Amino acid sequence: MLKTPINELKYTIGGENYRINNYITIYNPYVYEVKDFGEEHYFSVLNVFTRKPYDIAVELDDIHIDYQSVTEWDLFYESAPLIPVEQTCILFGKLDFTEFDKCVNPEDGLKFLQNRHNPNIRIDEAIYQKIVAYLRHMHFISEKAEYDVGNSTAKKFLIDRMRRKQKKYLKDLASGKAKPHSQLSDMIKYCVNNSNFKYDYSTIMSLKLNLLYESYFFIIHGNERENVMSGIYHGTIDTTKMKDKSILNIIPDLHK
Repeated sequence: MLKTPINELKYTIGGENYRINNYITIYNPYVYEVKDFGEEHYFSVLNVFTRKPYDIAVELDDIHIDYQSVTEWDLFYESAPLIPVEQTCILFGKLDFTEFDKCVNPEDGLKFLQNRHNPNIRIDEAIYQKIVAYLRHMHFISEKAEYDVGNSTAKKFLIDRMRRKQKKYLKDLASGKAKPHSQLSDMIKYCVNNSNFKYDYSTIMSLKLNLLYESYFFIIHGNERENVMSGIYHGTIDTTKMKDKSILNIIPDLHK
């Protein structure tokens, strides 16, 4: 599957909303809007649109579905019509996914979602791929497939390990050993307390969320690059032995 190209100047640096077609636009929220909406709720909705079958391998296994037998599109097709507009509004405005019916084209057997009030509003797999490509680009979520194992024994081991980790985390959460983690709080603290970042704790709230991600990962890359360049300068790092030299790029491609 080809990666959908994103116009970075317009939709990333420019911060414009991403218009899929006449009916579907993805809103690019500000940091303060995510804060007011609720970070946990925001990422919960985002997960429905960007998750891979591997991400819910345990849940699929519980209902006797092999995570390698379904696609990302299959997950979206089944899940999207169940999400109320009160949850999706921060990303899709007034577009109500509960108004979409699951349909199948009798001619080619391909699935699509169709709005029951306006049949012109359709989401097929091609439209979905545009949606998910932008959301992943915006939040630095890798498009690469993870843990495609080749045999049932390895798959069972993998899922059992994931299940144990989930149970342990829930147990630790209930006992107070683990606390809910705020990804955005960590990113904000890291950026604000970096000398190369021009925003403070107040002004950062007016930044587009995707630009917070851009700043965070570019600052990390810059710090790592400085360390490597220092090692090269002092002779402790031999560039001829570096398998991956992307760290040397001043302006890297951080979207994988």
